Amino acid sequence: MANNTDLKIFYTGATGYLGGDAWALLIEKHPEWEAKSTLLVRNEDRGKVVQAKYPGARLVFGDLSDSTLLETEAANADIVVHCASIEDPHSSQALSNGLAKRRRDGPAYWVALSGTDNITWRTIEEGSYGTSYDHVYDDMDRVSEVTSLPDQAPHRDVEKIQQQCITQNPSVKLAIVCPSCVYGVGEGCGNQRSIQLPELVKYTIENGYAFKVGPGLCRWPNVHVRDHSRIVLSLIEDAVQGGTRATWGKDGYYFAENGEHVWGDIAQLVAEEAKKQGLVDNASVKSFSAEEIDTQLDFGSAFYGTDSRCKAKRARQVIGWRPQQDSLEAEIARAVSIEGRSLGK
Repeated sequence: MANNTDLKIFYTGATGYLGGDAWALLIEKHPEWEAKSTLLVRNEDRGKVVQAKYPGARLVFGDLSDSTLLETEAANADIVVHCASIEDPHSSQALSNGLAKRRRDGPAYWVALSGTDNITWRTIEEGSYGTSYDHVYDDMDRVSEVTSLPDQAPHRDVEKIQQQCITQNPSVKLAIVCPSCVYGVGEGCGNQRSIQLPELVKYTIENGYAFKVGPGLCRWPNVHVRDHSRIVLSLIEDAVQGGTRATWGKDGYYFAENGEHVWGDIAQLVAEEAKKQGLVDNASVKSFSAEEIDTQLDFGSAFYGTDSRCKAKRARQVIGWRPQQDSLEAEIARAVSIEGRSLGK
């Protein structure tokens, strides 16, 4: 794809948190690709917002259930970037079907997102919420372990569809980016708010105390949204240049992490910062069982009680990724301030 005058990119999730930030970075670095891109947008109201900021992009209206639309656009694309729901197998199947029908010259490249809750399957299976394991997943030396997780692992059904696509269609080159606990304010034109840190902060301000699940010893990796976007950008750039630098195919798996945190420690830091900003009276952290926290927060046990440990070796070693943003801990004060204002405090 060295001659990219006829380049066609199909992009889903451009108004989402992860997809919106990655799209913003992509066009910031390569404004000439705006006119070569088609964006899936849910409705005309969202389309007006996107078109106002990116007038050169072509928009198609629909959602992830519109299999015919997804198939058609994938079949006509050189690069498919799927940043919409990582939980939905039907959209990945539709994109796979479309890529299989593709008749354009050269290979097709598919950049898809997953999430490191896929490696929390052991916590879920054993019910060991709030505790930690020694095992750390590796996307280089032991990548086969990551690409063959048990069927009950979160997102495994989606990843199997994507992997099957490249097995059946060798001309399709796949890279899966697996973000961890993503933090920071996104720069997209839609949702700019993450989930895990903001929801923990919001809960703390509303209830007057933070929380942990069980002993709060479980760990998660974390990454700033812009650093995650840099991985996506590098893969798209490599695809445009012919896919010679990055790993594509069955081993093309990229964790996105810049260290890890213990959830109980983060809860304590959030409580202390909320007290410092005058939003709570004391910096207390209460412990809840998985069942108890799930009655108070959607996915409470999954987001704050599971153990997810990995290292982003491939991004660092193969595409030269270097995280540049502040740490999760450094983001806490800003997150507390933002959520406090949102709650009218």
